Amino acid sequence: MRRIVILGGGYAGLHAFSVLRSRLGSQVARGEVELTLISRDGHHTYHGWTGEVLSGDLAVGSTLTPIQPILGNSFVQGEVVSADLPGRTLTVQGEGAAREIKFEHLVIAAGSVDPFDRIPGLAENGWCVKNSRDMQKLVGELESRDAAAQTTRNVVVVGGGLAGVETASALAARYGRAGSGKVNVHLVSSSDKLLPSLRPDFTHIAETATRQLLDQGVQLHQGVRVSQILADHVELANGATVASDLSVVAAGVSFSVLPGTESLPRNGVGQIIADEDLRVRGSHNIWVAGDIAAVPHPVTGEPCPTNALFAMKQGDCVGRNIARTIKGQPVKGFNFRGLGQAAGLAGQRGITELWGLQFTGRLAWVIRVLFFAWFMPSHRRALSVLSHLSQNAWGATLGRITGGRTAPAAERPAAVPNLSGRLR
Repeated sequence: MRRIVILGGGYAGLHAFSVLRSRLGSQVARGEVELTLISRDGHHTYHGWTGEVLSGDLAVGSTLTPIQPILGNSFVQGEVVSADLPGRTLTVQGEGAAREIKFEHLVIAAGSVDPFDRIPGLAENGWCVKNSRDMQKLVGELESRDAAAQTTRNVVVVGGGLAGVETASALAARYGRAGSGKVNVHLVSSSDKLLPSLRPDFTHIAETATRQLLDQGVQLHQGVRVSQILADHVELANGATVASDLSVVAAGVSFSVLPGTESLPRNGVGQIIADEDLRVRGSHNIWVAGDIAAVPHPVTGEPCPTNALFAMKQGDCVGRNIARTIKGQPVKGFNFRGLGQAAGLAGQRGITELWGLQFTGRLAWVIRVLFFAWFMPSHRRALSVLSHLSQNAWGATLGRITGGRTAPAAERPAAVPNLSGRLR
């Protein structure tokens, strides 16, 4: 039996599994090929709705899709604690005793983690939005503060990229609606101007987002790094301090090294170096995709961006190439060049760059929502999110017409959804 094991239940891992199941379905049915995906978490986290969740427009469950209903018996929930690459064996710790899982082909799609190792005090005093567990903790903290009418006067968001801008705008909107007094929202960015990934080619939408943040009252601290996060303030590298009751980091990532994989080639930031076909450089049966992968961009030759769409497309490429290898066909290089970038802003507004075209305002938000919904791993979850967001948008419009008197909001999805789904 040919055993293919995928490590990671994120974008890259699920897309690799989907393509492999599609292309090797007959071999799987005959018992010639076995597909296994291992993930510590039982849910896939969709990061596209972070802004809507933090602002309170969507429940945190909208970002979570259970993996087991999608993968069935091919899913193993547990943490890979070590790898024996020469022996082609992984040791997985789940509930109960550890178990060993053999592989012929291994896909490392373990993603990235928040930069706890680079920002002193983050683990003790800060909050993050990347990991699903961290996001749920942050939302729980926000809701508990709301319920207890706990005073929040100063919020600091770290990160001047798309995630940081979304987070700052969402929190400013959340506290702006609360009506519980003045809340100062600060955004700290190490770049001289916000959204450096959009500049200089898409300066118009970068400046539009910056103006909206200023209109919301967000105070910008640009061109300076955070040196330490403390319980009641944030220290900046230039010696300044910013008072903070709530510090949220939405900038930068780090990469964990699985014991037993230390020999794999890595770049300066810790990503595993891949060849054009997404094999780990120097290997014939170990593949890599997603944030953890340093994949050469087909145009620039530099590592591809660490975002969801590139992770999905790399997962697709890995799946196709492993299927070709098993069928004795030649593999192909990764050729995805990118489609665009987007960020949601408060009030169902946003900025979107798609195929080089720039959109702002409500149109940009609608394009982003439809685009992100299309790439959700569950069609049913996507329809649920679209339904809820459209009701919110209509309710907001009706509220402006009626002076704030609106019908009760639609019931939100459960915090942890329990539904089946399928992969495209």
